[in-house]
Amino acid sequence: MAKTLKKLAEASGFGKGAKLLETFALPAVGFSLSPQRDCPVGSSRLGGGPDVTGDFEWPEDGGRRLDFVLQLNLADVAAVDPATTLPRSGLLSFFYDMEHQPWGFDPKQLSGHAVRYFPDPSALHRVPAPDDEVALAEAALAFWPTRTLPYFGSRAWDRLQKALKSKHGKKIDFDALDQLSEDLWEAASPGEDAPLHWIGGNSANVQGDMQLEAQLVMNGLYCGDSSGYHDPRAAKLEKTCEEWSLLLQLDSDDEGGFMWGDVGRLFFWIRDSDLARGDFSRVWMTLQCS
Repeated sequence: MAKTLKKLAEASGFGKGAKLLETFALPAVGFSLSPQRDCPVGSSRLGGGPDVTGDFEWPEDGGRRLDFVLQLNLADVAAVDPATTLPRSGLLSFFYDMEHQPWGFDPKQLSGHAVRYFPDPSALHRVPAPDDEVALAEAALAFWPTRTLPYFGSRAWDRLQKALKSKHGKKIDFDALDQLSEDLWEAASPGEDAPLHWIGGNSANVQGDMQLEAQLVMNGLYCGDSSGYHDPRAAKLEKTCEEWSLLLQLDSDDEGGFMWGDVGRLFFWIRDSDLARGDFSRVWMTLQCS
C-alpha cells in the first residue's frame, strides 16, 4: 500500500510530500455489500433483523424502536486488520431512526441512534426488524484492508494541507488533494465507484469538523447553528476534541437501496478512552450531506 500511495502522490503532483502523506494515512477496513438472505446468526451483515442476546432491550427514540442498520462480527474485522483497536471478538451492532433521520447536532436527539456490543456470539438469536417499511434489505458484508487520507473539512485535512504547503513552499491545490484521498480509496476497493463504507481510519467528510461537533454535542451544546460554537465552554472543550475517533462510516448506496439525507453519509464516532474500555454506550453519530 505504501508504493500505491507514493505512485498516486506523484501522479497528483504531491510526489515531494509522499513521506509526509504516509504519516497522515490511517489504516481502515473497507467493506461492500453482497445481497444475501438467511445470513448465519452472528455474521457480519446489513439489514433485516438483528442478532441479539436474551437480555437485549431494544433502543427507542420517543417510544419508537430504532431501526437496525448493520452488525459487525469483530473477528472478521480483526482478520483483515490484526492491529485493530476494536475488541477482537463479539458482535457490534448499529441502530438508527431511519424514519426521522436525526442529524446528530442536537443533544436532545441523542436517542436517535445506538450501538450495542455483544461479547459472546454463541448466545445470539435473531429477532425481526421493528418496521418493515423502512427496514434495510439484508446483505452480507465483504471486508478488505485499506488506508485513508484526510478529507476536506476534517481537522486532519487542515493540518495536512498546511504541512504540504510548508514543504512545497506554494499554494496547495485543494481539489487535487481531496481527489488523492478518493484515489487511494479506489485503489484498494474491489469495484469502481464503490461507496465509501469503512471502519476506523480518517473520515470522508461531506461538510465540516465532526470531532469538535461531537465534543460539543456530547457535552450538551446545540450545534444546529453557531450558538454551541460560541458558548463560553466551547474553547475549553475544543482542546480535547481530537480524542474522538471514527468508528464507522456508512455511505449512501444505490445497490443497497438506501440514502442518508441528500446522498449523504452516516458517521459514528467514539472517544479513544471509551474504545479502550470496550464501552460503546456513548458513541456519537452524525449525518452529513451536501
